[in-house]
Amino acid sequence: MAIFHMSFSNISAGKGRSAIASAAYRSGEKLFDYKEGRHYFYSRSIMPESFILTPKNSPEWASDREQLWNEVEKKDRKSNSRYAKEFNVALPVELSESEQKELLTKYVQENFVDEGMVADVAIHRDHPDNPHAHVMLTNRPFNPDGTWGQKTKTEYILDSHGNKTKTPAGNVRNRKIWLVDWDKKEKINQWRHNWAVSVNQVLEQKNIPDRISEKSFIEEGIDDTPTQHEGINSKRHERKEFNQQVKNYRKSKAGYKNNQEKVINRGHLDSLSKHFSFNEKKVVKELSHELKTYISLESLDDKRRMLFNWKNSTLIKHAVGEDVTKQLLTINQQESSLKKADELLNKVVDRTTKKLYPELNFEQTTQAERRELIKETDSEQTVFKGSELNERLMNIRDDLLTQQLLTFTKRPYVGFKLLMQQEKEVKTDLKYTLMIHSDSLESLEHVDQGLLEKYSPSEQQKITRAVKDLRTIMAVKQVIQTQYHEVLKRAFPNGDLDDLSLVRQEQAYTAVMYYDPALKPCKVETMEQWQENPPKVFSTQEHQLGLAYLSGQLSLDQLENHHLQRVLKHDGTKQIFLGECKADPTIKNSQIEKIQMQLKEQQAKDDQYRKANIGHYQPLNYKPVSPDYYLKTAFSDAIMTVLYARDEDYQRQKQAQGLKETEWEMTKKQRQHQTRNRHEDGGMHL
Repeated sequence: MAIFHMSFSNISAGKGRSAIASAAYRSGEKLFDYKEGRHYFYSRSIMPESFILTPKNSPEWASDREQLWNEVEKKDRKSNSRYAKEFNVALPVELSESEQKELLTKYVQENFVDEGMVADVAIHRDHPDNPHAHVMLTNRPFNPDGTWGQKTKTEYILDSHGNKTKTPAGNVRNRKIWLVDWDKKEKINQWRHNWAVSVNQVLEQKNIPDRISEKSFIEEGIDDTPTQHEGINSKRHERKEFNQQVKNYRKSKAGYKNNQEKVINRGHLDSLSKHFSFNEKKVVKELSHELKTYISLESLDDKRRMLFNWKNSTLIKHAVGEDVTKQLLTINQQESSLKKADELLNKVVDRTTKKLYPELNFEQTTQAERRELIKETDSEQTVFKGSELNERLMNIRDDLLTQQLLTFTKRPYVGFKLLMQQEKEVKTDLKYTLMIHSDSLESLEHVDQGLLEKYSPSEQQKITRAVKDLRTIMAVKQVIQTQYHEVLKRAFPNGDLDDLSLVRQEQAYTAVMYYDPALKPCKVETMEQWQENPPKVFSTQEHQLGLAYLSGQLSLDQLENHHLQRVLKHDGTKQIFLGECKADPTIKNSQIEKIQMQLKEQQAKDDQYRKANIGHYQPLNYKPVSPDYYLKTAFSDAIMTVLYARDEDYQRQKQAQGLKETEWEMTKKQRQHQTRNRHEDGGMHL
């Protein structure tokens, strides 16, 4: 799980430390110390991923690690000079390596580099469970001309007449004025808080439930004992012993909590257990033993996530030559047991739903939605009725869609295009690495243990990262394609969706999510009415609330309409919303244009950041569009033919339309023939 660890320290001459040696140790590079006339080099089995970020006034040499820290030591020559400030930060293991780097880079840029510091970043991945970064920061700002600036200035203490004052010993009174606030405790607390906020925002975007906080257990009101960072100094063994005591205490406390959860799970399963047969209860007991967890809807969801992550990391180890036969066998057995448990619970969920909610239309709900409904019924011990049931289903549908879309909730098609681009680049890099030993991508797919032993550690690391990225890309691509298909199949049950390109699917998906949030089957007549006269989805008051959110005056939580929330989180539906607002006579166009300009500027900043951090990034953004134009584009004749491919009414309508067009063409030809005949029969000619 994600943890918060961020510690700050100073690299100073007073403690006998060297900025060049520190940079060499953290980056893994061989650096020459001009002052001492010697090289510093610390060998590492896994090379850190290192880079330097510089502020706008910095000279060119600030991007050269060796010259940078030599210049720092050249400038600060006192015996107690502080060469650099450093912080060590733990990276969230839930994110991929590229996501960890993107998160860290953005945080360092916004909090330190934009303030005027040079940041020397080194990401260490010596242990897969402990990815962390060391960031060395310059203490001295740069002048506009690229020369070193001052950290402090001296200010004389004057009397009421403006004359310098002196101490009883005859010395002139003065005080030191700091020109930067980088050493203040409040600033360090702010940096720590900003890191927690940055991590939590990314975890929320990825729909990962974990959150971190810079606050202590006491500040958060948590009744627990914190461990201590062990480090490498002489007190390490004492802290290690203390930490073991804390771990034993936590283990016993977790055991007690686990027993409590088992009691709660039994209570949650009460409504389901009434509908288990005798044989099914026996199967549940066996599956609980195999999966090592109590069989419930919540525990199976957790087990599914755990198995996915475990299998992913195990296959990567297999690809680089480790023997993981036992682990893969265990994973396959548990996946098989999980599938059986899922199938069993789905049957029982359907029985329970029919019993508790006889009015529910099964054709209009998915299995996942029914499972979530039973979860909420059990947790609140309430059978929902009428409008409350409909509202629950709408909220469940929103939550499920958000979970399925993962990072592509805001711009699905754009994200998919970037994903394809990323896949192409990863495969190209992997292909060239494998060519070193005359291997190919095909040989990697059928990899045997030890195949990659002939590669160097750095090459193995590169292959490991590429394999992990490709597996993630494949999984996310499947999520996006499944999401489009599920939504469109509900709206167009007779459609032949495989014939639609992803662009066309995204267009139809966006329109359906805006105009048909309940995902009811759309008839041909309905679509034609939409195109003829686009329906008004939101009221004037909701238009004003939505515009207030887009301009930053309101937060998303302050909007009570869940459908409006969903529309404003998706860039495609957001453009249709703005088009609908333009048609509202009570809203000024200038207000909408101002918001569109703000959104465009924010998008440009995001694109600029991505372009700087993602190779070959191509901005792909939605354009402003009116509802009338969008509906005619999203449901053109070609798309309508595919969406209603097996709809008998639509086919009859097309045939009738075809007959009318044929009759009209025949009538037109007949009139032309008659006109020619009149000329030939004696019409007037000049």
